Amino acid sequence: MFICYSCQERKGIHIDNHEYRVYHKMHEQWDNSMHVRQEFNHYSVKSRFGEVIIVWLCIDKKIVRIFLPEQLNLFKSAEFNSSRVLRVGDDLMRSICVKVGRLLQGKPVRFCLDILDWSFTYPFQERVLRIENKIPRGMVSTYGRLASKLGHTGAARAVGTALARNPFPLVIPCHRAVRSDGSLGGYAGGLEMKRELLKLEGVRFDRRGRVAVKGFW
Repeated sequence: MFICYSCQERKGIHIDNHEYRVYHKMHEQWDNSMHVRQEFNHYSVKSRFGEVIIVWLCIDKKIVRIFLPEQLNLFKSAEFNSSRVLRVGDDLMRSICVKVGRLLQGKPVRFCLDILDWSFTYPFQERVLRIENKIPRGMVSTYGRLASKLGHTGAARAVGTALARNPFPLVIPCHRAVRSDGSLGGYAGGLEMKRELLKLEGVRFDRRGRVAVKGFW
């Protein structure tokens, strides 16, 4: 199930220093070109892991941020306001919320990446997220292998940083990237959520808690 709220941006969503700069730059562009305060909607998707918040632009119908249960304090600090109920015109985002809910139940779903506002990412990060999105359900890759696929051998740390700042978790399945030894690495939603998401997708683990696969994507 999901709950819809409506909100208006309050000049700076404080997520981390990099993302704040990106948001602030975009807000300045909106103010200068549109002379209006950009309006957002946000949805709450309930799951076994907790509450997931999806934030999207009312005008452009694009997702700008997804907050996992471990990130709800960041969402609350953004100072969104509830104001109006779900409209008929919000059917697209309603269907996306349903898909997110199904994914969190372990069901296979696919998302069109056109629903994401890529202007909230930096160029290298967008490349990383797009290649990450190609990892098939039930498989994993490593930060190093993803870097190699992008033509940047040795850039595993940069790939890990890009994934750690993924503004669209779940839609972009950054939980499918692990370390070269099969250990989980990091995840904005916490390692337990990452492990359970992978298990729901059919990924197995050994006794040490590492991904048990014969080969990485």
